Amino acid sequence: RTATPGPQLCLVTPTVGLPPTYVPPDLVTLPSEWVAGQAVQLRREAAEALLKLLAAAREEGYQLVAVSGYRSYESQVQVLQQEIRQYGEAQARRQVAEPGHSEHQLGVAVDLATARRPYDLSEDFGTTPEGRWVQQNAARFGFVISYPAGKEAVTGYIYEPWHIRYVGPEIARRVVESGQTLTEFLSANGMAGCPPTT
Repeated sequence: RTATPGPQLCLVTPTVGLPPTYVPPDLVTLPSEWVAGQAVQLRREAAEALLKLLAAAREEGYQLVAVSGYRSYESQVQVLQQEIRQYGEAQARRQVAEPGHSEHQLGVAVDLATARRPYDLSEDFGTTPEGRWVQQNAARFGFVISYPAGKEAVTGYIYEPWHIRYVGPEIARRVVESGQTLTEFLSANGMAGCPPTT
């Protein structure tokens, strides 16, 4: 059974968030061959779509790995604190969501990297052959780049070519065709449903 449109398309922004207790119901762990570092979990439908994307990329000569998937509210607290220590308060808050305001908590967002530089999540990823492949092909597999270049004023976050989010092939195609960010598209189309406060 596919995820109900509500949670899958939940709008999560710097101002619209999730309850601290929200945990997606059907998390699965990705096979380790597709992952760099610690275990990566996603909701089942998103995980299946991601494995198809990674396999297609590999067939075409692009080695991609998943670095981070589902993150609980508590783990987002840790990520933010770590980034503040590393980059300072202002920069950290431009590049890391507040706890409860991360798409990762939905279990449908994943950070990708090249197998060559698995921990290098930087804007440069967008200019690598792998990053360009993701940009051109993600929608075929139901993913969109949540935070595109030049859209920080709209999304609230810096350009993140490595952060993709599963919305399903039909919605992904429509988002790309609209030229809008996912943030704008969900709001404009009355799709910004959110998961129940469980």
